[in-house]
Amino acid sequence: MEIDLFHRLEQNAARHPDKAAFIFPKSVGWDVLTYQQVLDSTNRFARGLQACSLTPNMRAAMMTPPSIEFFPFTFALLKLGITPVIVDPAIGLKKLGVCINESKPDIFIGNTLTHTLRILFGWGKETIKHNLTIEKVKNSALSLPKDQPSKIAPLIPNSPAAIIFTSGSTGIPKGVLYTQENFSAQLDILQQTFNITPAEIDLPAFPLYAIIDALLGVTSVIPDVTFPVPGKTNPQKVLDAISKFRVTNMFASPVVLDILSSFALSEEKADLSSLKRVITAGAPAPIQLQENFRKILSDDTDLFGIYGATEALPIAKVENREIFALKEKTAQGAGICLGTPVDGVIVRVIEITDEPIEHWHDSLEAQPNVIGEITVQGAAVTRLYIQREDANRLAKIQHGKEIIHRMGDVGYFDEAGRLWYCGRKSHRVSTRADVMFTEQIENIFNAHALVYRTALVAVHKEPVLWIELKKNVHADHKKIENDLIKMASQHPQASKIKTFLFMKKFPTDVRHNSKIVREELTMLAKNTLAEKRHT
Repeated sequence: MEIDLFHRLEQNAARHPDKAAFIFPKSVGWDVLTYQQVLDSTNRFARGLQACSLTPNMRAAMMTPPSIEFFPFTFALLKLGITPVIVDPAIGLKKLGVCINESKPDIFIGNTLTHTLRILFGWGKETIKHNLTIEKVKNSALSLPKDQPSKIAPLIPNSPAAIIFTSGSTGIPKGVLYTQENFSAQLDILQQTFNITPAEIDLPAFPLYAIIDALLGVTSVIPDVTFPVPGKTNPQKVLDAISKFRVTNMFASPVVLDILSSFALSEEKADLSSLKRVITAGAPAPIQLQENFRKILSDDTDLFGIYGATEALPIAKVENREIFALKEKTAQGAGICLGTPVDGVIVRVIEITDEPIEHWHDSLEAQPNVIGEITVQGAAVTRLYIQREDANRLAKIQHGKEIIHRMGDVGYFDEAGRLWYCGRKSHRVSTRADVMFTEQIENIFNAHALVYRTALVAVHKEPVLWIELKKNVHADHKKIENDLIKMASQHPQASKIKTFLFMKKFPTDVRHNSKIVREELTMLAKNTLAEKRHT
């Protein structure tokens, strides 16, 4: 395994210097950065960072709007052994401040707006010593001789490579510490799992995956879309880019697939014949969404769902035709099939507990077809959250010299060795009679032709089902409710749901715009039902 991340970039530039690393939009048309140009730009940024008196082991909060310079700038940080801190700005100013302060950055890289916010809200005031812009770093590089090489940080496999914050769909985002070894192992697993070759042309719907592309030697087409809000994707621009550059691989969250398929099917035009594979992650894609997206793909294109999280990715994969073959089981309450674990990770299911588990022992493991918490072990699995000792105690299990990560998801292995997902552990609904798991129950109701998705919550130990209908559906809610009651009549748990609430659009996470924020729906259900009792 090649552990040195910057060396991977150097090797790619040496092998194919004139190959396009990034294809990106400009005011008119498109522009290209070759691998050699990316490496040259990286080295210039590295010299500029050194001229600003930055040294290895510092942390840099990256608060610049996405631009093509973001990528070589990030590689320059990796070269010097400076740890980039990556937080989604869409989480909101209050949470953003908490995350920046927790990461204890030495450096703040921003623009006029984010530096103004830093001053107003006091972000990182206890630790930040260097306040920079990308322009300032570029200008600092001009003060050094052009032939002066930038120093490369000494390679230590367990040295930090990045701090990447989770999406925060269940609270304040947590900072996940990636080491050089974690990141390199992830690259190798992705390459081997999907047989990714340097000949690929990828369209990533999330900026971080363009970094992965460059380290894998792949050409990355950066679509003219709004980062980091997938739900605002312009479908025409994405589809045009796929067709124009003969994109072979696309990585996107379910909401992006929904936007693309809805547009392509209504316009009756989309040339996706170049795609070899589409990979979706962030949340399970509803089966009806997958069926719609399948309609705009050629028969030779694979549509993969991958299971994982910021802390460990990928863990398992499944091709959508296998999902279709198991559709009836899902509609009967089996949960969502995640496929089989990928090579390079060990996946186990343990008995459900909300308590910390300090050390691994084999008696923790659950039997096949018994729902428990999903855990993962392997070189790509991150070891800790920064400044979150309570979270580390709850999420990490020591296993010899290795760490097992508790996913916080519940599921089970079936007799064929397939992993099934039943929902988040924290979202399980404890009623007076038993325990319900969200993905098992919801997918019974999601099979209704007019339903886009549902969300199970509890109010005073009673199950409540929220319903989001498909776009532009104007149906009688009472009739749909009666339909759902009939669909659930043969299921011992789903048939106990007596309260149905409708919402035009569910609240979702800020990163993928796909994970349902059930905590918010729980509070809304309590308030809604309380109002009904008083009217």
